[in-house]
Amino acid sequence: MNFENVKTIIKAGLTDAHVEVNDMTGTRDHLDILIVSDAFAGKRLIQQHQMIMDLLRESLASEIHAVQLKTMTYADAEKHGLKITN
Repeated sequence: MNFENVKTIIKAGLTDAHVEVNDMTGTRDHLDILIVSDAFAGKRLIQQHQMIMDLLRESLASEIHAVQLKTMTYADAEKHGLKITN
C-alpha cells in the first residue's frame, strides 16, 4: 500500500488531520498510523477509531491486512510532547 494514499484518504475525511504512517512488518500491509485531528474532540477512543476505519474500509478490504491506530486531538498531542504541525 502506498502510504501517501493512506494519508490522502484520511485527510479527505478529516481535513485538519496530521497523519503519520509506518510499516510494522516490512510488507507494507501492516500499518501503524498516527492521526491527530480536532475532529476527535469529545469522542471516545472507539468512536475515533471507527471514524478512521470507515475512511479506510475499501483499502482494508483489498490492500491493508492490519492497522494499529493512535488517534488524538492537537491539544492531546501537545500534552504528550509531540511537535505536530498541520
